[in-house]
Amino acid sequence: MSDSSINQGRILRNLMRLMDVTCGHSLYEVLPRGVQVWLPEQGMGVYPDLMVVAGEPLLHDGQDDRVLNPCVIFEILSVPTLGYNPDATTLPEREGMFRHCRAIPYLQAYVFVHQTEARVEQFYRAEEHLWGMTAQTDLDSVVELAITNARLPMMDIYQQVDFSLLV
Repeated sequence: MSDSSINQGRILRNLMRLMDVTCGHSLYEVLPRGVQVWLPEQGMGVYPDLMVVAGEPLLHDGQDDRVLNPCVIFEILSVPTLGYNPDATTLPEREGMFRHCRAIPYLQAYVFVHQTEARVEQFYRAEEHLWGMTAQTDLDSVVELAITNARLPMMDIYQQVDFSLLV
């Protein structure tokens, strides 16, 4: 996770609000930064900006800060995000947390949210070992997640975000 910025904080707040409304009174739970996605095969945890869990969180060795079953992960990108290559044209070229997390059997979507431009890239599990991708760049468009038929308007994701700020 890179150092936070004003825009990153605003995007995180907006996503939390949108996902809380979407997931409220359902089997989905939204968990913010600070809770690890535990990767047993790597023997390490990663800290997404936001995750969604279906049902009760499955915990690694009973530790309440190590979740094994995220179904959606959000990562808010900035220029210093390690391993992210915005020019990558194919999925295998993507690095960082997503490379490790896509092996999680519960994971259905991994969402990259840019903070320097209005751009949301969603990688979704199309089949067991096949991932697809959609990208939204228009503030009038909507990001659709398969869980609970979530519809996240880009205008709401980027509410109060100032793209003229440096990251």
